[in-house]
This record gives sequence, C-alpha cells and structure tokens, in this order.
Amino acid sequence: MPAAPLPSDEAGRLAALRSYAVLDTACEAAFDDIARLAARLTHRPIALVSLVDAERIWAKARHGLDVTEAPRNVAFCAHAILQPDQPLVVQDMRADPRFADNPLVTDNPGLRSYTGIPLVNAEGYALGTLCVLDHAPRETSEEELDILSGLARSVSTALELRRAMRRMHALAVTDGLTGLPNRSALMTALDAALAMRRPFTLIFSDLDGFKGINDRLGHAAGDAVLRAVAEVLRAATREADSLARLGGDEFCVLVGDTARAEALAERIRRMLAGRMAAEGWPVTASIGSVGFETMPDSAEAALAAADAMMYAAKAGGKDQVRSARYEQAG
Repeated sequence: MPAAPLPSDEAGRLAALRSYAVLDTACEAAFDDIARLAARLTHRPIALVSLVDAERIWAKARHGLDVTEAPRNVAFCAHAILQPDQPLVVQDMRADPRFADNPLVTDNPGLRSYTGIPLVNAEGYALGTLCVLDHAPRETSEEELDILSGLARSVSTALELRRAMRRMHALAVTDGLTGLPNRSALMTALDAALAMRRPFTLIFSDLDGFKGINDRLGHAAGDAVLRAVAEVLRAATREADSLARLGGDEFCVLVGDTARAEALAERIRRMLAGRMAAEGWPVTASIGSVGFETMPDSAEAALAAADAMMYAAKAGGKDQVRSARYEQAG
C-alpha cells in the first residue's frame, strides 16, 4: 500500500493548518452540521471534516464513523490534498491500486468508496477535506460534487472565521510595541491564579530614567528601550511565567510559586541594568516583588500590593528590588 507523497510545500501547509489552532479541539456545531448535511444530501453513511496533520488525519467533525484520527499513511485524504483544485473520487477502492490493500478497506470498517473535496484556504493550501464514504462501491454524480463543493466552501469559511477571531483576540490582549501580553491579559492570568488558590508571586517593575530618554532622544529611542526590556524579560523568565506590559514603562511577571521569585526579581534588575548600559541608555528598574500564600480578594488587590512595593523600591533610591509576603489587612 503506497503512502501518499507529500505536497510540494508541506512545511508551509502545516504552518497554515496550525495557524487555525483547530487540531484536537472540541466538537463544534458549525462543522458537525456540515458533515451531517453532506452525508444526508449524498446518501452516504459516513462524512468527515478531515484535517491532514504531519503524521495523522484528524476529524474535526464526523458522521457515521466513531474514529477521531488515523495514521496519515493509510489516509485517503492525504491523497486528496495533492490536487487542491479538484475532488478525489474513488468509486471502488478495492479496484484502485493506491487503496486496494489499505487496512481501512480490507479490514474494519471495510470502506469501499470515497469522495473528498479539498479544503483550500486563502493562501492556496489544502488543509484537509470534506469527504463522504460508503461501505459499498458508489458513483458520485455531478450534482453531488456540486453539493459537496458548496459545503466544503462553508467549512473553509468557518475555519477562516475561527482564525480571524483568534487573531482579533490576540490583538486585544497583546501590546503592539513589545509583543508582550497587555494589562488585560495579566488580569486574566491573575484571576486564574487566584481561582487555583495556590501560592504565586507578582513582580512589578517600573523604569528609572525612562522619561529622560524620551525627552532627550525622542520617542523612537524610548520605544527601543521598551522593546529591549521585553527581550530581557523573555530571557530572564521561564516559559510558564506570565509576562505583561501594563502600559507606559511598567511591566509585570506572574510567577507560579514563591520560592524562586526574589532571586528572579534581582536577576531581572541586574539583566536590565546590564542591557541598558550596553546600549548607552541611562535607565534602570525599580522592582517590587510580592509573594502570595494568603490570597488577596481580587486581581486588582494583588496588583496594588506589588505596585506599592515597587514604589518602596523607587523611594528607597531606585535600581533595587523590594520584596514582601502578602498579608491581608485585618
């Protein structure tokens, strides 16, 4: 049984597929309804909205077949995506050398006919197919192909809407200058940390001397400083830490424990000072770090506590870290 060759730009196709963040997601009515309608209108027992991943096919929607994924090397859809501009119609897979000894044909579920319409996105990549299958040989009429093509366009439209909404959400929670999450994203992360009721630390930093950069060198230089701060924060922290630019020259790091937070805050201060000196910018950071083993009443209360410690660092001479453990007012 020959496996389907890879499309000519498989890396680009996979990158496009992953931009939709749809693999391994829960069932959605928009896709389930299309699969059910495809089966009903073509009088086939099985219909799938199938996406071709690197080593598997995964069914975003399925009707009549209780299988969520299958290896790509036995997938009929892996052949269908090779010609994005036309359907793949196989009347009898036992008579087709590509599929005659395929275990999906010779064994359970004993499939015999396949019609797949490639799901082609705006960039021209075939992400998968809308396909219908039967346990008996079946011809596919031109009318059925028209029906399936229209439904496949509906699937592609639903995928594009999903990607657009994802991008809009990303823009809503991302700082456009630094690429870090913004204040809204941090507050969401704080709400989640509070809901878990586990210790965490909030590190709040404010730049010293930043206004002078804008005044003397201009806002382009100020923007460069802020982007450099973001780079330092990414380098100093772990992937599990939540970073954010709150606005202006204020930044936060949410750390999911209290054991390493004080050392991390000092590391951030030291790395920032070194980066700013290397660039010739007279900028440092005043940093407040608060460990929360007792939970505050709200995300706003947590942020206010870390903000107060930052101001203590600034009042104490700047370019330093002040740390505390949170205690609720009695």
